[in-house]
Amino acid sequence: MSLFKQLAIMLTLFLGIILVSVMMLNFKSATEFVQNQLYTDAKNTAHSLGLSLSKVADPSDKATMETMINAIFDSGYYERIALNGIDGNTIYLRENDVVVRDVPQWFIDSVSIHNVTVKSDIMIGWNRFGTLEVSGHTGHAYRQLYLTFVDLIETFVLIGALVFGVLYLLLSLSLKALERIKKQATAIIDNEFIIEQKIPFTTEFRSVTQAMNAMVSKVKDIFDRENETLRRYQELLYKDTETHLYNRRYLTAKLPDYLLGDTPLSSGAYAMFSFEELERFKREMGYETYNRFMREFADEMEGTFVGLRNVLIARLNESDFIVIVPSVGVAEVQARVEKELERTGSHVEMLDAQVAGYLNVGGGVGSYNANDTLKSLFSRADHTVTRAKDRGRFAAVADESADDTLVLGHEEWRNELLKSIEESRMVLAFQSAVVYTDEGMKVMHEEILLRLLDREGTIHSAGYFIPVATSLGLVDTLDRYMIGKVLSHLREKYTSVSMAINLSCDFITKQSNRDWLRGELEDFRRQNRTQLWFEVSNAVALNEPEAVQILSSMLKQQGHRFGIDHFVLPERGAEYLQAIRPDYVKSNGTYLQDMLYDKDTGHVRESFNNLTKSMGIDVIAINIEDAKQMEELKALGITRFQGSYIAPVTLLK
Repeated sequence: MSLFKQLAIMLTLFLGIILVSVMMLNFKSATEFVQNQLYTDAKNTAHSLGLSLSKVADPSDKATMETMINAIFDSGYYERIALNGIDGNTIYLRENDVVVRDVPQWFIDSVSIHNVTVKSDIMIGWNRFGTLEVSGHTGHAYRQLYLTFVDLIETFVLIGALVFGVLYLLLSLSLKALERIKKQATAIIDNEFIIEQKIPFTTEFRSVTQAMNAMVSKVKDIFDRENETLRRYQELLYKDTETHLYNRRYLTAKLPDYLLGDTPLSSGAYAMFSFEELERFKREMGYETYNRFMREFADEMEGTFVGLRNVLIARLNESDFIVIVPSVGVAEVQARVEKELERTGSHVEMLDAQVAGYLNVGGGVGSYNANDTLKSLFSRADHTVTRAKDRGRFAAVADESADDTLVLGHEEWRNELLKSIEESRMVLAFQSAVVYTDEGMKVMHEEILLRLLDREGTIHSAGYFIPVATSLGLVDTLDRYMIGKVLSHLREKYTSVSMAINLSCDFITKQSNRDWLRGELEDFRRQNRTQLWFEVSNAVALNEPEAVQILSSMLKQQGHRFGIDHFVLPERGAEYLQAIRPDYVKSNGTYLQDMLYDKDTGHVRESFNNLTKSMGIDVIAINIEDAKQMEELKALGITRFQGSYIAPVTLLK
């Protein structure tokens, strides 16, 4: 029971007892007053009427006596007036039946009024004539007492409503501070740091609020310091100091995520820039000029590829730069490379005519797909850019031997994809993610993957069709299809293992898709209580934080889990995780090794663990290809894994 209810009940009982007690005392006093008034009226009437009757000159003049008695009795305030002789015989009697109007019977039965008969001796001269008996009318007493009772009840209700209203307002105002303190504490759990600006007037609450503000400030400072530690470490680890581009180490850690066969990143184009005579340029022009030139080249290169989604630009060494552009054709990338080379050539000409005679930049362009490895991609890029430098100054060459699997036209692909959905040739596969505990290995979930079964019976991975589906705007249609198939499978076959579904950017950014998913999950929940896991890529979480936050909140409200795939800490730090609040992140095993293997101090590992644990985020290492890598990650504290070494991709039956 809440504190508000406890205080309200306690004060209500206290005030209720006081008001009821006061009302009962007042009613008791009113009853006694009415009782005494009934007796006093009867007594006064008996004495005054008796005195009047004593002044009758002729004792035998009974008519005058009757007239006087009738005049008093007809006022209606008396139940009985009797004139008795000295012998006890009744000389004259007036009685009235007790009929009480406007008073409920339950009140009459509940309240007892004793009617007392008052006697007065009548003396005519010095002789005693008789006795006068007077009884008051109890009906008037009941009516008067009932009206008093009603007034007391109305006053009680009015005072009670007023007191309880004031009590409610006071309690609400006082306990609002407590509610704000509760929100502060809850927000800390969700890694939201709220400083309460409204300091309550209640001394105890003021002290608690100030203490909470101090604690929130300290926790926020800890979070910010851990975040800054990781951000700086990653910058030192993955950033080229001269150009501020990513370096070869980052490319090696990140590129495997691009070469996976089940993401829109798994095919596209690459561009490689390579300088000749750069050492001579540095020696003759000086380091300051060299540094400024390279910084300007890097900035211009980033500007050349701006607007393309998920572009990865890195400096491999002092002379070589590479650009990975997913879901884009070679022709478009080659046009941008030629534009960049032309601009660089003009820059060199303007810089120094002597430099223009020997400094050269070559550009190589080609395609990549999920069948490539790091070694094969780098080898092909090196060969292409060497051909470009051999062709002449500031030339670009495309790799003509590249294997482009997306040979169909756009309309052919559209028809093929829609037909495969209609004919259920889009089949489901899965790959297990596991967790190692003291009791052994346990499957956490099975990540669902799409496969295309063509008309010849060949099964293609998602890397074969997802990029073109993305370019055609059909990827959210595939997401709906995959979700529907998963839910149907779970309805038909019982499984204790959860399933994870990776959602595209196109799906989550459309309100209609989120509403559709909510409806599907609500209908599914009425039939099946299986928990589902949903995830989006780190790039989607960074580029569409609002849509991802809405999706995350909706899924958690329905009892499902939400995660971020291909997680890499961005340059701006981990603040976006506070808003999204994922249950887990999946990150490349090589990247996790880089982040956690701090052999000098161990501070980075501690910061990473503090950051994820404070937000309740489980870390899953993916792309695990061999036992050595898994054991190294285990030694670094990672217990959750996914990859071909853990479990191969298997068709769902």
